[in-house]
Amino acid sequence: MFSWVLLCSTALVPFSAVQAQTVPADLDLVQVTSQVSAPVAIRAPHDGSGRVFVVSQAGSIRIIKDGTLLPTPFLSVPVSYGGESGLLGLAFHPNFGRPGQPHNDEFYVAYNRASGEPRLGSSPDVAVARYTVSAGNPDVANASGTLVLRVPDIASNHNGGDIHFGPDGYLYIATGDGGVQNDTNGFATCLWKKSSDTNPATCGSGTPTYFLMGKILRIDVDTRGGTVSAEMCGSSGIGTAEYSIPTDNPHVGTTNTCDEIWLHGFRNPWRMSFDRQTGDLWIGDVGQGGREEIDLRVNGSTEPLFYGWRCMEGTAVFNSSNVCQPPIPSHVLPVMEYTHAGGRCAITGGFRYRGPIVPLRGMYIFADACTSEIFVGKPNGSGAWTYTVWRDDANGYGTYSGFGEDEAGNLYVAHTSGNRVYRFESKETSDDVIFATGFE
Repeated sequence: MFSWVLLCSTALVPFSAVQAQTVPADLDLVQVTSQVSAPVAIRAPHDGSGRVFVVSQAGSIRIIKDGTLLPTPFLSVPVSYGGESGLLGLAFHPNFGRPGQPHNDEFYVAYNRASGEPRLGSSPDVAVARYTVSAGNPDVANASGTLVLRVPDIASNHNGGDIHFGPDGYLYIATGDGGVQNDTNGFATCLWKKSSDTNPATCGSGTPTYFLMGKILRIDVDTRGGTVSAEMCGSSGIGTAEYSIPTDNPHVGTTNTCDEIWLHGFRNPWRMSFDRQTGDLWIGDVGQGGREEIDLRVNGSTEPLFYGWRCMEGTAVFNSSNVCQPPIPSHVLPVMEYTHAGGRCAITGGFRYRGPIVPLRGMYIFADACTSEIFVGKPNGSGAWTYTVWRDDANGYGTYSGFGEDEAGNLYVAHTSGNRVYRFESKETSDDVIFATGFE
Protein backbone atom coordinates (compact mmCIF):
# COMPACT_ATOMS: atom_id res chain seq x y z
CA MET A 1 0.00 0.00 0.00
CA PHE A 2 0.95 3.63 -0.09
CA SER A 3 3.12 5.23 2.56
CA TRP A 4 1.77 8.66 3.49
CA VAL A 5 4.93 10.59 4.30
CA LEU A 6 5.54 14.00 5.83
CA LEU A 7 8.70 15.92 5.03
CA CYS A 8 9.34 18.28 7.98
CA SER A 9 7.12 17.62 10.97
CA THR A 10 5.44 21.03 11.08
CA ALA A 11 3.21 20.13 8.11
CA LEU A 12 0.76 18.23 10.31
CA VAL A 13 -1.58 20.91 11.65
CA PRO A 14 -3.30 19.84 14.90
CA PHE A 15 -7.07 19.36 14.55
CA SER A 16 -7.78 22.13 17.04
CA ALA A 17 -5.59 24.53 15.11
CA VAL A 18 -7.48 23.84 11.87
CA GLN A 19 -10.66 25.11 13.50
CA ALA A 20 -9.08 28.46 14.27
CA GLN A 21 -7.60 28.97 10.83
CA THR A 22 -9.07 31.32 8.26
CA VAL A 23 -8.46 31.78 4.56
CA PRO A 24 -5.42 34.05 4.13
CA ALA A 25 -6.34 37.56 3.00
CA ASP A 26 -3.92 37.44 0.08
CA LEU A 27 -5.13 34.09 -1.31
CA ASP A 28 -5.47 34.43 -5.07
CA LEU A 29 -5.69 32.47 -8.32
CA VAL A 30 -2.64 32.88 -10.54
CA GLN A 31 -3.03 31.83 -14.16
CA VAL A 32 -0.57 29.18 -15.30
CA THR A 33 -1.92 28.66 -18.83
CA SER A 34 -4.69 29.82 -21.13
CA GLN A 35 -3.73 27.57 -24.02
CA VAL A 36 -5.37 24.23 -23.20
CA SER A 37 -8.78 23.70 -24.77
CA ALA A 38 -11.51 22.79 -22.26
CA PRO A 39 -9.30 21.70 -19.33
CA VAL A 40 -11.12 19.44 -16.85
CA ALA A 41 -8.41 17.87 -14.69
CA ILE A 42 -4.90 18.62 -13.46
CA ARG A 43 -2.67 15.76 -12.34
CA ALA A 44 0.98 15.17 -11.44
CA PRO A 45 2.98 11.97 -10.99
CA HIS A 46 5.15 11.53 -7.89
CA ASP A 47 8.29 11.19 -9.99
CA GLY A 48 10.26 14.23 -8.87
CA SER A 49 9.93 15.94 -12.26
CA GLY A 50 7.73 18.82 -11.08
CA ARG A 51 5.62 18.46 -14.23
CA VAL A 52 1.91 19.27 -14.22
CA PHE A 53 -0.37 17.44 -16.68
CA VAL A 54 -3.55 19.12 -17.89
CA VAL A 55 -6.38 17.01 -19.31
CA SER A 56 -8.31 18.58 -22.20
CA GLN A 57 -11.85 17.30 -22.54
CA ALA A 58 -11.35 17.60 -26.30
CA GLY A 59 -9.00 14.62 -26.19
CA SER A 60 -5.43 15.60 -25.36
CA ILE A 61 -3.12 15.80 -22.35
CA ARG A 62 -0.67 18.69 -22.17
CA ILE A 63 2.36 19.19 -19.92
CA ILE A 64 3.38 22.30 -18.02
CA LYS A 65 7.11 21.95 -17.41
CA ASP A 66 9.19 24.54 -15.58
CA GLY A 67 6.26 26.93 -15.88
CA THR A 68 5.92 26.53 -19.65
CA LEU A 69 3.26 24.69 -21.62
CA LEU A 70 5.05 22.27 -23.93
CA PRO A 71 3.95 22.57 -27.57
CA THR A 72 3.62 18.83 -28.23
CA PRO A 73 0.77 17.02 -26.48
CA PHE A 74 1.77 14.26 -24.09
CA LEU A 75 -1.06 12.13 -25.51
CA SER A 76 -4.02 12.47 -27.86
CA VAL A 77 -6.99 10.11 -27.48
CA PRO A 78 -9.89 9.66 -29.94
CA VAL A 79 -13.01 10.60 -27.96
CA SER A 80 -16.64 11.59 -28.31
CA TYR A 81 -16.34 15.24 -27.33
CA GLY A 82 -19.17 17.59 -26.48
CA GLY A 83 -21.30 18.55 -23.49
CA GLU A 84 -20.16 16.30 -20.64
CA SER A 85 -18.37 13.79 -22.87
CA GLY A 86 -14.74 13.56 -23.88
CA LEU A 87 -11.44 12.83 -22.20
CA LEU A 88 -12.39 13.00 -18.53
CA GLY A 89 -9.75 11.54 -16.20
CA LEU A 90 -6.05 10.72 -15.76
CA ALA A 91 -4.25 8.66 -13.14
CA PHE A 92 -0.54 7.86 -13.01
CA HIS A 93 0.49 4.51 -11.63
CA PRO A 94 2.01 5.05 -8.16
CA ASN A 95 5.35 3.75 -9.48
CA PHE A 96 5.33 6.04 -12.52
CA GLY A 97 8.80 7.40 -13.24
CA ARG A 98 10.54 5.32 -10.55
CA PRO A 99 13.43 3.32 -12.00
CA GLY A 100 13.40 -0.36 -11.15
CA GLN A 101 9.78 -0.43 -9.99
CA PRO A 102 7.08 -2.45 -11.76
CA HIS A 103 4.63 -0.58 -14.01
CA ASN A 104 6.78 2.55 -13.82
CA ASP A 105 5.86 3.64 -17.34
CA GLU A 106 2.08 3.23 -17.02
CA PHE A 107 -0.80 5.65 -16.66
CA TYR A 108 -4.56 5.41 -17.15
CA VAL A 109 -7.18 7.59 -18.80
CA ALA A 110 -10.99 7.64 -18.61
CA TYR A 111 -12.99 8.83 -21.60
CA ASN A 112 -16.03 8.44 -23.82
CA ARG A 113 -15.00 6.26 -26.74
CA ALA A 114 -15.19 7.76 -30.21
CA SER A 115 -18.60 7.45 -31.85
CA GLY A 116 -17.33 5.09 -34.56
CA GLU A 117 -15.94 2.52 -32.12
CA PRO A 118 -17.95 -0.53 -30.95
CA ARG A 119 -20.34 0.21 -28.11
CA LEU A 120 -22.22 -1.82 -25.52
CA GLY A 121 -25.13 0.58 -25.04
CA SER A 122 -26.98 3.17 -27.09
CA SER A 123 -24.26 5.81 -26.57
CA PRO A 124 -20.45 5.55 -26.73
CA ASP A 125 -18.96 3.56 -23.87
CA VAL A 126 -17.34 5.19 -20.87
CA ALA A 127 -13.96 3.47 -20.90
CA VAL A 128 -10.65 3.21 -19.08
CA ALA A 129 -7.46 2.56 -21.04
CA ARG A 130 -3.82 2.02 -20.08
CA TYR A 131 -1.00 3.84 -21.85
CA THR A 132 2.76 3.90 -21.44
CA VAL A 133 5.28 6.69 -21.69
CA SER A 134 7.78 6.75 -24.52
CA ALA A 135 11.16 5.25 -23.69
CA GLY A 136 12.95 7.96 -25.63
CA ASN A 137 11.06 11.04 -24.41
CA PRO A 138 9.32 11.17 -21.01
CA ASP A 139 7.24 14.13 -22.22
CA VAL A 140 5.54 12.09 -24.95
CA ALA A 141 3.46 8.94 -24.44
CA ASN A 142 3.15 6.02 -26.82
CA ALA A 143 0.15 6.61 -29.06
CA SER A 144 -1.44 3.17 -28.71
CA GLY A 145 -3.16 2.12 -25.50
CA THR A 146 -4.84 -0.97 -24.08
CA LEU A 147 -8.56 -1.01 -23.37
CA VAL A 148 -8.97 -2.03 -19.72
CA LEU A 149 -12.64 -1.52 -18.81
CA ARG A 150 -15.88 -0.64 -20.61
CA VAL A 151 -19.13 0.72 -19.19
CA PRO A 152 -22.17 0.85 -21.50
CA ASP A 153 -23.85 4.24 -21.63
CA ILE A 154 -27.35 5.38 -22.48
CA ALA A 155 -26.79 9.13 -23.01
CA SER A 156 -23.96 11.60 -23.45
CA ASN A 157 -24.21 13.11 -19.95
CA HIS A 158 -23.62 11.87 -16.40
CA ASN A 159 -20.44 10.03 -17.28
CA GLY A 160 -18.51 10.55 -14.07
CA GLY A 161 -15.09 9.88 -15.51
CA ASP A 162 -12.70 10.72 -12.68
CA ILE A 163 -10.05 8.12 -11.80
CA HIS A 164 -7.47 7.94 -9.01
CA PHE A 165 -5.21 5.39 -7.41
CA GLY A 166 -6.11 4.98 -3.76
CA PRO A 167 -3.84 4.47 -0.76
CA ASP A 168 -4.25 0.71 -1.24
CA GLY A 169 -2.76 0.84 -4.75
CA TYR A 170 -6.05 0.03 -6.47
CA LEU A 171 -7.61 2.12 -9.22
CA TYR A 172 -10.89 3.87 -8.34
CA ILE A 173 -13.28 4.88 -11.13
CA ALA A 174 -16.31 7.19 -10.83
CA THR A 175 -19.29 6.53 -13.12
CA GLY A 176 -22.54 8.48 -13.50
CA ASP A 177 -26.08 7.10 -13.70
CA GLY A 178 -26.29 7.46 -17.49
CA GLY A 179 -28.09 10.78 -17.68
CA VAL A 180 -31.77 9.82 -17.80
CA GLN A 181 -33.55 12.27 -15.47
CA ASN A 182 -34.70 10.75 -12.14
CA ASP A 183 -32.68 7.59 -12.93
CA THR A 184 -35.96 5.94 -13.89
CA ASN A 185 -34.16 2.70 -14.78
CA GLY A 186 -32.52 2.43 -11.36
CA PHE A 187 -28.98 2.07 -12.67
CA ALA A 188 -27.47 3.70 -9.57
CA THR A 189 -29.18 1.26 -7.20
CA CYS A 190 -28.74 -1.97 -9.19
CA LEU A 191 -25.64 -4.05 -8.44
CA TRP A 192 -26.03 -6.31 -11.46
CA LYS A 193 -26.89 -5.99 -15.14
CA LYS A 194 -29.97 -3.91 -15.87
CA SER A 195 -32.36 -3.39 -18.75
CA SER A 196 -33.54 0.05 -19.81
CA ASP A 197 -37.18 -0.56 -18.88
CA THR A 198 -37.98 2.40 -16.55
CA ASN A 199 -38.49 -0.05 -13.68
CA PRO A 200 -35.81 0.03 -10.96
CA ALA A 201 -37.16 -3.19 -9.43
CA THR A 202 -36.05 -5.34 -12.37
CA CYS A 203 -32.38 -5.42 -11.46
CA GLY A 204 -30.94 -8.46 -13.24
CA SER A 205 -34.10 -9.39 -15.13
CA GLY A 206 -35.42 -8.75 -18.61
CA THR A 207 -32.76 -8.16 -21.22
CA PRO A 208 -29.84 -6.78 -19.19
CA THR A 209 -27.88 -4.24 -21.16
CA TYR A 210 -26.46 -1.68 -18.74
CA PHE A 211 -24.28 -2.02 -15.67
CA LEU A 212 -21.70 -0.28 -13.47
CA MET A 213 -23.44 3.12 -13.70
CA GLY A 214 -23.84 5.46 -10.72
CA LYS A 215 -20.95 3.82 -8.91
CA ILE A 216 -17.42 4.08 -7.57
CA LEU A 217 -15.52 1.08 -8.92
CA ARG A 218 -12.35 -0.43 -7.44
CA ILE A 219 -10.05 -2.69 -9.47
CA ASP A 220 -6.55 -4.16 -9.27
CA VAL A 221 -4.83 -3.18 -12.52
CA ASP A 222 -1.51 -4.78 -11.57
CA THR A 223 -2.90 -8.32 -11.51
CA ARG A 224 -4.06 -9.00 -15.04
CA GLY A 225 -3.99 -11.57 -17.81
CA GLY A 226 -6.43 -13.98 -16.22
CA THR A 227 -9.77 -15.32 -17.38
CA VAL A 228 -12.70 -12.92 -17.36
CA SER A 229 -15.23 -14.15 -14.81
CA ALA A 230 -18.99 -13.80 -15.26
CA GLU A 231 -19.12 -11.06 -12.63
CA MET A 232 -16.31 -8.94 -14.06
CA CYS A 233 -18.87 -6.75 -15.79
CA GLY A 234 -16.38 -4.13 -17.00
CA SER A 235 -14.54 -6.72 -19.10
CA SER A 236 -17.46 -7.25 -21.46
CA GLY A 237 -16.08 -7.51 -24.98
CA ILE A 238 -12.47 -7.69 -23.76
CA GLY A 239 -10.82 -11.07 -24.24
CA THR A 240 -8.12 -11.42 -21.59
CA ALA A 241 -8.74 -9.64 -18.29
CA GLU A 242 -6.80 -6.40 -17.97
CA TYR A 243 -7.48 -6.24 -14.23
CA SER A 244 -8.60 -8.42 -11.34
CA ILE A 245 -11.07 -7.90 -8.52
CA PRO A 246 -9.61 -7.09 -5.08
CA THR A 247 -10.54 -9.92 -2.77
CA ASP A 248 -12.02 -7.53 -0.21
CA ASN A 249 -14.34 -5.76 -2.65
CA PRO A 250 -17.77 -5.82 -0.98
CA HIS A 251 -19.63 -7.95 -3.55
CA VAL A 252 -17.03 -10.66 -4.03
CA GLY A 253 -18.55 -13.97 -3.00
CA THR A 254 -22.13 -13.05 -3.89
CA THR A 255 -23.89 -14.06 -7.08
CA ASN A 256 -25.40 -11.79 -9.71
CA THR A 257 -23.38 -8.75 -8.65
CA CYS A 258 -20.77 -6.82 -10.60
CA ASP A 259 -17.69 -7.36 -8.48
CA GLU A 260 -15.95 -4.13 -9.53
CA ILE A 261 -18.49 -2.13 -7.50
CA TRP A 262 -17.19 -0.57 -4.31
CA LEU A 263 -19.81 2.12 -3.59
CA HIS A 264 -23.13 2.86 -5.30
CA GLY A 265 -26.01 5.31 -5.31
CA PHE A 266 -24.48 8.29 -7.14
CA ARG A 267 -26.04 10.54 -9.78
CA ASN A 268 -22.91 11.97 -11.36
CA PRO A 269 -19.75 11.83 -9.23
CA TRP A 270 -18.00 14.13 -11.69
CA ARG A 271 -14.88 14.88 -9.59
CA MET A 272 -13.44 13.01 -6.60
CA SER A 273 -10.10 12.97 -4.78
CA PHE A 274 -8.11 11.14 -2.14
CA ASP A 275 -6.77 13.09 0.82
CA ARG A 276 -3.01 12.61 0.52
CA GLN A 277 -2.61 12.68 4.31
CA THR A 278 -5.43 10.38 5.48
CA GLY A 279 -6.45 8.37 2.41
CA ASP A 280 -10.07 9.51 2.79
CA LEU A 281 -12.09 9.72 -0.44
CA TRP A 282 -14.01 12.94 -1.18
CA ILE A 283 -16.74 12.82 -3.85
CA GLY A 284 -18.62 15.71 -5.45
CA ASP A 285 -21.95 14.26 -6.65
CA VAL A 286 -23.90 16.50 -9.04
CA GLY A 287 -27.57 16.78 -8.05
CA GLN A 288 -30.70 17.05 -10.14
CA GLY A 289 -33.29 19.72 -9.41
CA GLY A 290 -32.57 20.78 -5.88
CA ARG A 291 -29.31 19.89 -4.14
CA GLU A 292 -25.60 19.44 -4.73
CA GLU A 293 -23.57 17.29 -2.35
CA ILE A 294 -20.11 16.44 -1.11
CA ASP A 295 -19.77 12.84 0.05
CA LEU A 296 -16.99 11.43 2.18
CA ARG A 297 -15.72 7.89 2.53
CA VAL A 298 -13.31 7.80 5.44
CA ASN A 299 -10.40 5.42 4.93
CA GLY A 300 -11.39 2.10 6.53
CA SER A 301 -15.03 3.13 7.03
CA THR A 302 -17.64 0.48 7.85
CA GLU A 303 -20.58 2.73 6.91
CA PRO A 304 -23.19 1.52 4.40
CA LEU A 305 -22.09 1.22 0.78
CA PHE A 306 -25.14 3.05 -0.59
CA TYR A 307 -24.94 6.84 -1.02
CA GLY A 308 -28.61 7.49 -1.62
CA TRP A 309 -29.45 8.31 -5.23
CA ARG A 310 -32.24 7.95 -6.50
CA CYS A 311 -33.94 7.59 -3.14
CA MET A 312 -32.18 10.66 -1.77
CA GLU A 313 -30.90 13.91 -3.23
CA GLY A 314 -28.50 15.22 -0.63
CA THR A 315 -30.21 14.93 2.75
CA ALA A 316 -33.71 15.21 1.23
CA VAL A 317 -35.91 12.31 0.19
CA PHE A 318 -36.14 12.36 -3.61
CA ASN A 319 -38.19 9.23 -4.30
CA SER A 320 -40.12 6.96 -1.95
CA SER A 321 -41.52 4.39 -4.36
CA ASN A 322 -40.36 1.06 -5.78
CA VAL A 323 -36.83 0.26 -4.49
CA CYS A 324 -36.96 3.51 -2.49
CA GLN A 325 -40.12 2.58 -0.62
CA PRO A 326 -39.70 3.34 3.12
CA PRO A 327 -37.74 2.40 4.98
CA ILE A 328 -35.17 3.61 2.45
CA PRO A 329 -32.15 1.27 2.36
CA SER A 330 -29.37 2.18 4.77
CA HIS A 331 -27.32 4.95 3.22
CA VAL A 332 -24.64 7.55 3.87
CA LEU A 333 -25.62 11.23 3.96
CA PRO A 334 -23.38 13.97 2.53
CA VAL A 335 -21.02 15.89 4.78
CA MET A 336 -21.87 19.13 2.95
CA GLU A 337 -24.65 20.17 0.58
CA TYR A 338 -26.24 23.27 -0.91
CA THR A 339 -29.41 24.08 -2.82
CA HIS A 340 -29.80 25.55 -6.30
CA ALA A 341 -30.67 28.96 -4.96
CA GLY A 342 -28.96 31.77 -6.85
CA GLY A 343 -28.30 29.74 -9.99
CA ARG A 344 -26.09 27.03 -8.48
CA CYS A 345 -26.53 23.79 -10.39
CA ALA A 346 -23.41 21.60 -10.70
CA ILE A 347 -20.90 20.86 -7.97
CA THR A 348 -17.23 20.39 -8.80
CA GLY A 349 -15.63 18.20 -6.19
CA GLY A 350 -12.21 19.39 -5.08
CA PHE A 351 -9.40 18.47 -2.70
CA ARG A 352 -8.69 18.62 0.99
CA TYR A 353 -5.79 21.03 0.98
CA ARG A 354 -2.41 19.68 2.13
CA GLY A 355 -0.13 22.08 0.25
CA PRO A 356 2.31 24.84 1.19
CA ILE A 357 -0.29 27.53 2.13
CA VAL A 358 -0.37 26.88 5.87
CA PRO A 359 -3.74 28.48 6.80
CA LEU A 360 -5.54 26.37 4.18
CA ARG A 361 -4.26 23.02 5.42
CA GLY A 362 -7.08 20.70 6.36
CA MET A 363 -9.73 22.70 4.50
CA TYR A 364 -11.70 21.23 1.61
CA ILE A 365 -11.90 23.43 -1.49
CA PHE A 366 -14.59 22.89 -4.12
CA ALA A 367 -16.69 24.87 -6.62
CA ASP A 368 -19.97 25.23 -8.49
CA ALA A 369 -19.52 25.09 -12.28
CA CYS A 370 -22.60 27.24 -12.98
CA THR A 371 -22.17 30.19 -10.62
CA SER A 372 -18.35 30.13 -10.72
CA GLU A 373 -18.21 30.18 -6.93
CA ILE A 374 -15.30 28.59 -5.11
CA PHE A 375 -16.06 27.34 -1.60
CA VAL A 376 -13.89 26.56 1.39
CA GLY A 377 -15.14 23.96 3.86
CA LYS A 378 -13.74 23.00 7.23
CA PRO A 379 -14.77 20.85 10.20
CA ASN A 380 -16.08 22.32 13.41
CA GLY A 381 -15.23 21.07 16.89
CA SER A 382 -17.70 18.17 16.65
CA GLY A 383 -16.47 16.96 13.27
CA ALA A 384 -19.34 18.40 11.21
CA TRP A 385 -18.40 20.37 8.10
CA THR A 386 -19.46 23.87 7.12
CA TYR A 387 -18.45 25.98 4.14
CA THR A 388 -18.21 29.60 3.05
CA VAL A 389 -17.89 31.24 -0.36
CA TRP A 390 -14.31 32.36 -0.94
CA ARG A 391 -14.62 33.61 -4.51
CA ASP A 392 -17.63 34.44 -6.70
CA ASP A 393 -16.80 35.12 -10.35
CA ALA A 394 -19.10 35.79 -13.29
CA ASN A 395 -21.72 33.07 -13.76
CA GLY A 396 -21.37 30.73 -16.71
CA TYR A 397 -21.98 27.01 -17.14
CA GLY A 398 -18.76 25.01 -17.39
CA THR A 399 -16.49 27.40 -15.55
CA TYR A 400 -14.62 25.90 -12.58
CA SER A 401 -15.01 22.26 -13.56
CA GLY A 402 -11.94 20.48 -12.19
CA PHE A 403 -9.24 20.65 -9.53
CA GLY A 404 -5.85 19.02 -9.13
CA GLU A 405 -2.65 18.87 -7.10
CA ASP A 406 0.98 18.85 -8.09
CA GLU A 407 3.62 16.77 -6.34
CA ALA A 408 4.23 19.46 -3.70
CA GLY A 409 0.52 19.75 -2.91
CA ASN A 410 -0.12 23.04 -4.70
CA LEU A 411 -3.79 23.22 -5.69
CA TYR A 412 -4.97 24.05 -9.21
CA VAL A 413 -8.40 24.71 -10.70
CA ALA A 414 -9.49 24.45 -14.34
CA HIS A 415 -11.76 27.10 -15.85
CA THR A 416 -13.11 24.82 -18.55
CA SER A 417 -15.11 27.22 -20.68
CA GLY A 418 -12.31 29.82 -20.55
CA ASN A 419 -9.47 27.41 -21.45
CA ARG A 420 -7.56 28.51 -18.36
CA VAL A 421 -5.78 26.80 -15.47
CA TYR A 422 -5.04 28.61 -12.21
CA ARG A 423 -2.90 27.86 -9.15
CA PHE A 424 -3.90 28.89 -5.63
CA GLU A 425 -1.22 31.17 -4.20
CA SER A 426 -0.52 33.05 -0.99
CA LYS A 427 2.59 34.32 0.81
CA GLU A 428 1.61 32.43 3.98
CA THR A 429 3.53 29.32 3.01
CA SER A 430 5.90 26.72 4.39
CA ASP A 431 8.38 24.48 2.58
CA ASP A 432 7.25 21.22 4.22
CA VAL A 433 5.38 18.79 1.99
CA ILE A 434 3.02 15.85 2.48
CA PHE A 435 2.99 13.36 -0.36
CA ALA A 436 2.38 9.71 -1.10
CA THR A 437 5.71 7.99 -1.69
CA GLY A 438 4.35 4.83 -3.31
CA PHE A 439 4.08 1.18 -2.38
CA GLU A 440 5.53 -0.42 0.73
